[in-house]
Amino acid sequence: MRVAHLVHGHPAVDPGAGGTERYAAALARERGDLVVVADRGSGERELADGVVAVGREVPGAPRFEHTWRAEGFTNGFRRVLDTHRIELVHVHHLATAGLDWLPALADRGLVVTLHDYHLACIRGQLVDRELARCEGPEPSRCAACVREHLHARPWLHAIGGLAGRLGVRGRARNAVARVPAPRGHSGRVEQRSSAARALLIRADRVLSPSRHLAGRFRSAGLVDRVSLIDLPLVAPIGAAPEPKPGPVRFLFVGSLIPTKGPDVLLAAHDRARAGEVRFWGPRKAFDGQPGWADRFVERVEKVPGAHYGGLFADEGRDRVYADADVLVVPSIWEENSPLVVREAQAAGLRVVASRVGGLPELVESTLVPPGHPGALSHALRAEAVRGRGRVEVVDRPLDRHAEEMTRHYATALASR
Repeated sequence: MRVAHLVHGHPAVDPGAGGTERYAAALARERGDLVVVADRGSGERELADGVVAVGREVPGAPRFEHTWRAEGFTNGFRRVLDTHRIELVHVHHLATAGLDWLPALADRGLVVTLHDYHLACIRGQLVDRELARCEGPEPSRCAACVREHLHARPWLHAIGGLAGRLGVRGRARNAVARVPAPRGHSGRVEQRSSAARALLIRADRVLSPSRHLAGRFRSAGLVDRVSLIDLPLVAPIGAAPEPKPGPVRFLFVGSLIPTKGPDVLLAAHDRARAGEVRFWGPRKAFDGQPGWADRFVERVEKVPGAHYGGLFADEGRDRVYADADVLVVPSIWEENSPLVVREAQAAGLRVVASRVGGLPELVESTLVPPGHPGALSHALRAEAVRGRGRVEVVDRPLDRHAEEMTRHYATALASR
């Protein structure tokens, strides 16, 4: 069975690739499948062995429709599927591929794994511009959340280029976002929702790593049936050795964006003054918060016992976890089922996490209210009292997961 995995990035070309990209790459490698990545170029080209890029070919200045329409992708995608004789497409994320390529599938099988809320939320995390969690997609509410995209025009794009050269692009976008959206824009948002709904209806199998995310999609009316899966480790991680005496070491691994809550952890650490905390992850841009990551790193360097380690390659992953005692996941958005929790559990680390989204399905020990530095500081002090040390490891082998996915693929094809 020849399968193509459609995703928005790949570790071979992006050292800051997140859990979704790393999972798709690992599953494809384990099964010998193809990975297809959409990019802003034209045509098709090989990025690495078994990894093909297909150009979006978005003409002219960006418009809101380009957040879900990738003109030019459909034909290139069809050529790749035909050339590699693909029987089934497994969708992981469509942030760059758009939502209008269904004609390229023809009669092939389609499996969709819900890794986050991208198909339900234009911003991807069900969080509004003020970083408040959203109750769910609704056209007028969504239109207010993405005003600057709805206002996009060629002349505004030209001004945006000038603002970028002057170093005020983020502030300029925020100013545009404060201008009320004209009447009728909610209909444009509904077009995107309709395209997402059509994709999920067409899917032969929809999968979710958490009950929480599956429930959110069902309550939004986007999908009826979702099968639960448990994600694996994408690469083996050895159990961390027993640590040497010293202060407890807390660990954050993830993109430095406000919804991941690294600032909540930093504030909690500053209050607790118990142990050391090290932040690892890429400085990602975040819509509506220009320069947030750089300002955060500057703050880290001023807090005693806090350090920013930057990025690490997969070959350095064992060392990062071996050097820590407690992984902290202080997210304020409704996380689905983070890969970093699985990695920490495989290394024998304790885990402190926000009681939000799918995290309680993974973490049975210490859960704290999201966005609450005070509660988190109490949890850090309690872990510091426990001292350094490991807990029983939890292993999730990739080969067994690949076998499970093969069964899902076979069921999907048999249902056509």
